[in-house]
Amino acid sequence: MNLLLSNDDGFDSEGLNILAKKLSEKHKVFIIAPDSNRSAVSHHITMVTQNNMTKLADNIWSCSGYPVDCVFTGLESNILGVKIDGVVSGINRGANMGTDIVYSGTCAVARQAVLSGVPGIAVSLDPVSWETVKTDGMKYEALAKFTADNIEKLLGLAKITPPRAFVNINALSVDSYKGVRFADKPCVREYGDKTIVVHDKDDKYHTEFVMGGNKTPVLEDTDFGICRNGYIAISLVYADPIFEEIAKIVDYKDFSL
Repeated sequence: MNLLLSNDDGFDSEGLNILAKKLSEKHKVFIIAPDSNRSAVSHHITMVTQNNMTKLADNIWSCSGYPVDCVFTGLESNILGVKIDGVVSGINRGANMGTDIVYSGTCAVARQAVLSGVPGIAVSLDPVSWETVKTDGMKYEALAKFTADNIEKLLGLAKITPPRAFVNINALSVDSYKGVRFADKPCVREYGDKTIVVHDKDDKYHTEFVMGGNKTPVLEDTDFGICRNGYIAISLVYADPIFEEIAKIVDYKDFSL
């Protein structure tokens, strides 16, 4: 297969390059990734300015734009010169579960893939704790091997006809896993983040983002709970908006004009 890889951590990230190496053993791999970290940019796409592309090696490009710019360029232009069979985003340095998906550039790559008619998966690695990362680093190898060994099955889960959906994969940063479980309930995050507004002088101010202490209930049937119990969590996430049928709960006659 011809596979397009991207991420939001940047073209030189460890997770992307380990995954690319594994996938390259059996598939033709192309990389278009941001030229620096673009975490938490969601589905941002550049429309009114240009992006700069740099060819770093055969089939490897960096892009000055955002993650969605990367996959959009790879799928909707002639830059690669081949038909792409699947898009893989990651492996991200940090989880993308539940509420994270709203903000995630990693998930946005997979979302844009299915919106462009190509199966897409997002792959993310959750550290046991960020303190362990300082001493042990991130352990990408086991999740990269799983993804490469099962790439056809994983891409086959994606839906490219409405309602379109991408595959979201999360696992702990460990050497091995107990197995695989499908999560049909997303976790709910309470980030506790804040913004401080600082008065510089006169009518000038600036803001400073302050990360909070992420709190997530460990419920066994959620993506977070499955990961914390040592399994690889796989979920299917709608790319197209899904509306609740309001007519069942609200009578239009209740509104006044």
